Amino acid sequence: MNILTELAFVESKSLRDRQLSTVSHDRASEILSLVKAVYFALWQGTGTATTGQIAEFYEVSLDVVQKALQRHRDEFINDGLKTLRGKQLKDAADTLSIPSKTSQFTIWTPRAALRLGMLLRDSLVAKAVRTSLLDLVEKVVPAQASELERLKLELELAKTQERLLTTTSAIATMHGSGMVALILGKPEAVITLTERVETVVTVDKKGKAIANYDGVGISYLARRYNFKTTSSCRCWLESIGVSDAQWLCEPSLVISRKLPRSFLPWLDAQYAARTGVRQKLIGE
Repeated sequence: MNILTELAFVESKSLRDRQLSTVSHDRASEILSLVKAVYFALWQGTGTATTGQIAEFYEVSLDVVQKALQRHRDEFINDGLKTLRGKQLKDAADTLSIPSKTSQFTIWTPRAALRLGMLLRDSLVAKAVRTSLLDLVEKVVPAQASELERLKLELELAKTQERLLTTTSAIATMHGSGMVALILGKPEAVITLTERVETVVTVDKKGKAIANYDGVGISYLARRYNFKTTSSCRCWLESIGVSDAQWLCEPSLVISRKLPRSFLPWLDAQYAARTGVRQKLIGE
């Protein structure tokens, strides 16, 4: 059952344009030849036909073809129809058997001829052309839908592969590439366990930490006392009697050495009294 009626082509320019956009000149010639069951003048080596030959093909008068051409010239031109004049006319005269006193001459391409078949309401040949085009629609549209579905599946696959790449990259960062291989089902996967360094903090019965690591680090002290580097600050602390034993060593992945906050008032006093080895500030 046709999904359209053949007269829809007569009424709708957009339908004509849409259907012909999928039809090559070769395919147009096949449709025309099948309808007429003749390899008529349009396909005799030149790939074009005259207005008279087109009228003969559709079994209508020249006047009918000329009226259709006047009303829909832009459509026909888009399909390759040409009007030869001057040098173009002279060059084509022998090939197309153009009379010597002709001032202009219109030649039709297969697609232009096919479009005319969409427009001639009363021509039986044109009706057969439209029916053939409907048959083509019934074959092409499902095929296009199938192709569109295939492209959608390919797009979804590409998106899935992109997500997989992102996920495996994260897993490799956290657990190593061997874990990725294992997840993907590769038998040669080799898993390497990364040893974790645990931090143990002594707590009382209530779960409160017994050891107090609340202190200030060397970077903080360097800023507080205007030292340009932490090494110069450490040198000053040693010069005023701060020993290694007085530093709190907070257990963690990286040992953090801190001085108890209770030291700050004494350090402030030492700094104010200019005690120890330090570079004097301008104006002191």
